[in-house]
Amino acid sequence: MPTVVVANTKGGSGKTTTALVFAGEIVAAGGKVVILEGDPNRPMARWATRRGTPVIEANKTKVGSAADAEGEIRTIAGESRIVVITTDNDDEAVFDWIEGASAWSHFIVADPEGSPNQWLNSVASQADLVLIPFAPTTLDANQVARTIQVIRHIEKMARKTVLHRILVTKASPGAVVTRDEREIRENLAKNGLPLMTTTLHDRPAFRALFKFDALLSDLPVSQAPEHQVNGLAGARADAKALSEEILTLLTQAQEQAA
Repeated sequence: MPTVVVANTKGGSGKTTTALVFAGEIVAAGGKVVILEGDPNRPMARWATRRGTPVIEANKTKVGSAADAEGEIRTIAGESRIVVITTDNDDEAVFDWIEGASAWSHFIVADPEGSPNQWLNSVASQADLVLIPFAPTTLDANQVARTIQVIRHIEKMARKTVLHRILVTKASPGAVVTRDEREIRENLAKNGLPLMTTTLHDRPAFRALFKFDALLSDLPVSQAPEHQVNGLAGARADAKALSEEILTLLTQAQEQAA
């Protein structure tokens, strides 16, 4: 099953939100997804634990093969369509977890630490797509180039091309694109860097995923006024567009490889 890695060597880029938004779209469509977390801060694991979603701590669940990993996933998953697996930078079994997860899930969504390390190198070498989210600021745009350099290094080490796309996140939800965002997009295009058509805008509904430990499809979590969420329709439109574009890219890549 496809592996999508959401990576940026700078924190605060919307990386974890992007990973959760896409995972949620797979679940909403009836699919199963494994979220592979390499961030030592464990935001995904905390989100999952609070909502009762199964979590496997790989450093406490030793496996000797992909079959072992698949068995652990199937055992803990139960009726859940999401499983979060936390692994560390020095976890030699990460490839077993990826292979085992592929046997159970429809998608693997990997959320690495916001800095380059061996975990990112290992997981991205197995990726069908690497998404590079960034907020439309000069500081974040400069960091995109560093992340691209990491991908180029991974390509040389793995001796394969790693499909990757840049995703604008945290953009103003208004119809008017800011001057800074427009200039950044133009510079990316001028330098031949592949940019997603979809944008994940700065919407309260995306922040609500972690406030309520929810997926977009869960919101609002009740009819109570304090649980109502602004920007939900727009967030769902963004999420749908993101999912459709990712699926199109993966399908095109598969057809080209055939």
